[in-house]
Amino acid sequence: MVTAGARPTGVMPGGGYTAVIEVALEPNGSFRWTNLNIAAAGEVRGGIQRPAPFPALTSGFVATGWGSDNRCVYYADTDGAIIELRTDGSTWAYKNLTSRIGVPVAAWNSPFAIAGTRSKTMMLYYVEEDRQLVVMKARGTWSFMIKRRIPKVPAESPLAALQNARGRFVYFFNKNHHVIEVEGFGQPATRITDLTNFARLPPPSPLSGLAAVGWYNDHRRVYYADTDDSLIELGGFADERDTWWAQNLAGQGVRQLKDGSPLAVAPADRGLQGVAMCGQGSEPLWASFESGWDTQEIYTTRKGTRPVAAANSSVACAVGADGRPWVSYVGEDNHLALWTGSESDWNWWDLTAELDLPAAAGEAPQGPLALVHTERGPRVYYLTDEPEF
Repeated sequence: MVTAGARPTGVMPGGGYTAVIEVALEPNGSFRWTNLNIAAAGEVRGGIQRPAPFPALTSGFVATGWGSDNRCVYYADTDGAIIELRTDGSTWAYKNLTSRIGVPVAAWNSPFAIAGTRSKTMMLYYVEEDRQLVVMKARGTWSFMIKRRIPKVPAESPLAALQNARGRFVYFFNKNHHVIEVEGFGQPATRITDLTNFARLPPPSPLSGLAAVGWYNDHRRVYYADTDDSLIELGGFADERDTWWAQNLAGQGVRQLKDGSPLAVAPADRGLQGVAMCGQGSEPLWASFESGWDTQEIYTTRKGTRPVAAANSSVACAVGADGRPWVSYVGEDNHLALWTGSESDWNWWDLTAELDLPAAAGEAPQGPLALVHTERGPRVYYLTDEPEF
């Protein structure tokens, strides 16, 4: 475990607060975990430390990593303020972006999405209290926008975002359960497309997850579940007609999903590495495409009992430089699981048991979970309401 040296002000023995936990696999094969709200604590006066603002369990959160070991985590605190936790691989620090640059507070259950760090630019998306989409742009300094002509984001809609050489895109379901795409920030002008009407898409399940990935000049893929809990793949790329197409993957080797299954995608250098999701029995699944689509249970006979994801667990995935996928979820025993594989031979860790981790927050309705992979290895993030202090 790694934390700040002394208990920060306001943190009493026995818990009583929420925290972001990072679990990192180091190059030597060992794991370590860190309470980031304690590690990012700032000194107030006289050696007294103030922890980073505590995360709201009702909100989503996101993480991103790049280079040797740069990482950022974004979430809404218990007052709705937007918080950044950042490290360059040495020490953690935090910023309250609401107080610093005046971004609106997040809706009580706002999802979050993030679009890459290419060209030294990053986009962060969330929903404010009036259900308007907030678009934040970091390029040295932060800026943000709210455009009232963008449809409001309903309380039940997730967010997904992608980046390619053309730009950055964010997706959500509107009040009519249509898939909406928003492109751009300032210049060129923001473009809004109702993809359900444009590409004649099947309607999403009211509980559907949403995931997106982009690559090359303008390749885009969006994934969601339809009302039959089949995985829908929506593909787009720019040409003279701004072509979009869609296909139902249920007939192409991808299993039916659990109603309300979370979705996560792992981008590769030249496309999509795979999609993580949950099957009808809440079993974690990995869907990937080579010569055709294939679905594998994230399981090995060496483990014995087949894993089952907790009812409110999200899934998170990433891919390492060697092309191996990494997948994380919270099991039905409320233990944090991490899996990696050559896909035909998965390896796993029960991180909660092996590291005596604080319990994942069972009351978090979005089951917040994030996973990034830097040059030093995978890093998993989750929320707890039972930290070590």
